[in-house]
Amino acid sequence: MAVALLFGSAIGCANGPTFPEPEAPNGVIPRDTFVHVLTEVQLIEGALKQRLFRNDNETERVESQYAELFDRWNVSEERFKSTYTWWYQRPEALDGLMEDVIENLTVLERRLVEEERIAGPSPVISEEAPRPQRERER
Repeated sequence: MAVALLFGSAIGCANGPTFPEPEAPNGVIPRDTFVHVLTEVQLIEGALKQRLFRNDNETERVESQYAELFDRWNVSEERFKSTYTWWYQRPEALDGLMEDVIENLTVLERRLVEEERIAGPSPVISEEAPRPQRERER
């Protein structure tokens, strides 16, 4: 069930020509919803690529993340795949869609950076700091 998508080839130049959005047939996930779904797909795939799931069964963890994503947006894996295929067959329109996904990711990154700035540096245990002694088990 793991959906491995490569979006690098789908991202075009931001200053390129614009094309009218094609009208999607019935069954295709609405564009605004699909942008949010693809944003989350990028986060899942990024975590996988960065090996953030290394302590878990990677395949099981990724499948679980996709299952939660599809459930949250009320779409099936098949509908997601057919929607992605439909957009992929329209590269000019897909470029604009992916620009929106990138913008969503940028906004999320800015929020995270701002939250970290407000919260201050995370506590780090120094090698020189005294360590609490454990009580012996009786």
